[in-house]
Amino acid sequence: MMYEAYESQETGGYDVFDGCYATVKDRNRKGAYLILDNGEEAFAFKFANLLPGTKVLCTVQKPARDGRMKQVSIDSVREYPARTYM
Repeated sequence: MMYEAYESQETGGYDVFDGCYATVKDRNRKGAYLILDNGEEAFAFKFANLLPGTKVLCTVQKPARDGRMKQVSIDSVREYPARTYM
């Protein structure tokens, strides 16, 4: 069974419990900042170990409101970024 990301037509974004693809943009000690495949920004708690550039599959947990980003939970890693050695 193929897992498909679905973008809601009514809101122009993802709703709660929708699956989506994302790329890690940045991280801090609390978690990772993500860019969803539709261009929205999101945050995932407890995933500070993922390097920027990592592509992931995630599920939306909370919508964006009150000046906060959308909150997602990361289900799996699709692709790790290429490592560059000096």
